[in-house]
This record gives sequence, C-alpha cells and structure tokens, in this order.
Amino acid sequence: MAASVRDLQVTTADGLALTASVHEPGGPDGMPVLLLHGLSQQRRFWDPVVTRLRARPVAAIDQRGHGESDTPLEADYSLDACGRDAIDVLDALGWSRAVIVGHSWGASVALRAAAMAPGRVAAVALIDGGLWSPAALGDRAQVRRQLTPPALGVPEDALWAMVRQGDLGSSWSDEVQAALTPTFSTDDEGLMRTRIGVERHLRVLDGLLDAVPAADLEACELAGTPVWAAVCGPRGLPDSAEDGGPWQGARRDAVDAAARRSNLLVHRWSGAIHDVPLQWPALVAGLIDSLVEDVAGAASGAATAGTDGGTE
Repeated sequence: MAASVRDLQVTTADGLALTASVHEPGGPDGMPVLLLHGLSQQRRFWDPVVTRLRARPVAAIDQRGHGESDTPLEADYSLDACGRDAIDVLDALGWSRAVIVGHSWGASVALRAAAMAPGRVAAVALIDGGLWSPAALGDRAQVRRQLTPPALGVPEDALWAMVRQGDLGSSWSDEVQAALTPTFSTDDEGLMRTRIGVERHLRVLDGLLDAVPAADLEACELAGTPVWAAVCGPRGLPDSAEDGGPWQGARRDAVDAAARRSNLLVHRWSGAIHDVPLQWPALVAGLIDSLVEDVAGAASGAATAGTDGGTE
C-alpha cells in the first residue's frame, strides 16, 4: 500500500499519551483499519503487513506501556482500559467505525473494544489470540512464573543471532529486523533489553489473565459484529489435550467452542508461527483485506435492500 505516513499523539480518557502511525492512501478512502500489537511489541511490528494491504486508511498504535507511548508502571493495564484506548484512537482520527485487528494480547484488546463499543467496530480480526486465556495454564502465580520473560541484557549482535535461531529464522530479512528493532532498547552498559521491561510485562499479563473471551465473543455475536480468527500452529491444532500438553488442549477447546458462534469464522493456518505477521505478512494482509471487503459488501447489500424495500 502506497501511502503517506504521519505520527499522531492521542490522549486517552485517563490522561496517557499514545503514539500512533497513521497511513493515509493517496486515493479514495475505504473502511479504516486499526492495528493492535501483542504483548511486549510495538506499532512497527505491523509494517510488513501494512505495506501489503490494499489502499485504505490504517493506523498502528503503541499500546499503553509499550513503544513510544506512556509507560507508567502504576497505570491501568486491564483489558477495559486498553479497549477504551482503541476507541479513543478512533475518536482522535475521526473514524466513526473501523475494522480492528489484534495480534496475540492485542487480539484480546480488539475483542474487548468490540464488546464495549459495538457501534464503532465494524469487524474484528484476531491473529493467533483472543479466543483463549493463559489462565488455562494454572493459577495466577503459576502463570506469572511460566510467562515471566527473560531480562535479556545481551549485546546487539547476540540478540539478533538469538532471534534468528528461533521460529523466525527461515523468514528472516532486513524488513523483519526493522519491524522488531523498536521492541528493544539499549541500557547504560550498551546491552539490549526489551523496551517494556519485566515489571510492566507482568502488569499487562495480569490484565490479560482477567480476560473472559466467551463473554466478549457473546457480546460481539449479539451485536452481529463479524469476528475472523486466524489460529496458528506448526502442525495445526492438536487433536487432544495430551497432544501438545494441557495448554494446547485448552487452546483447541476454546477455538472449537468459539467456532460454533454464528458470527465467527476460524482460519486454521498450519505451518504458521505465533508471529505470523512477520512470517507471512502477505497472508495476514490478505485476510484483513478480505474481511474489510466482506464488511463493505454486507453494508452495501443492506443499503440496497433498504432502498428496494422503500420503493415497494
């Protein structure tokens, strides 16, 4: 997508400053898209996807506690607060309605925003998140122990070598590195650490542990809000709780339950890693474009039906 890009500062309802990158097409506007990154990431994570989207207004934000947005440790990191942030961004941009796309934790935020403000959210895309909760891993203390990130503190060359040895290795490129670079910062000793830090990471995780995906999905179903979910897995989802462990089993059960809802469409991407927006950005962009076009087609059909009905 060829577009002009500007940064925008948005003040939230509780006074935090969020930073957004706004991509504006040169041609006619279409349904706008708001992109929400996952836990510990930042708005540039979406760059490989944005460049492959069809021309339309797109905004990617640094969510509270992340990137160049305000990061007070004592801030409210509940899903309610983060969902309100998404609506505050729509207000600041003058977008009456938008499609909201979230990855991982950002998918849970997107779903909560849609449940809170159904009139503002035309549809939701959940990229490997939102349908399940890490609470399935055990009690809060257990989950915090399991999901506490490493403090890092490594030289830059060692950091990128470590990342390349992981799931993204086969997809590594300068584009991927550029999308990940703002995730990290350099400390006084010249060592690389995650920008969010361990303490804020856990504060955001605490908010995620309070998520009740079924309630948000029900609110979206009652409002008629379309929800498309991409579920990633190296070999697809396991067939049982024993195949892949209890977490994968709980994840599978949550996806199967959600798939029975009338407004939800599940895309199962076998071979995709969790960070699929970096692995297969064209696939993610294609899903977003298809969802936007589906929403636009439904709106056009409804408008035509209304016009036809009025002439009888």
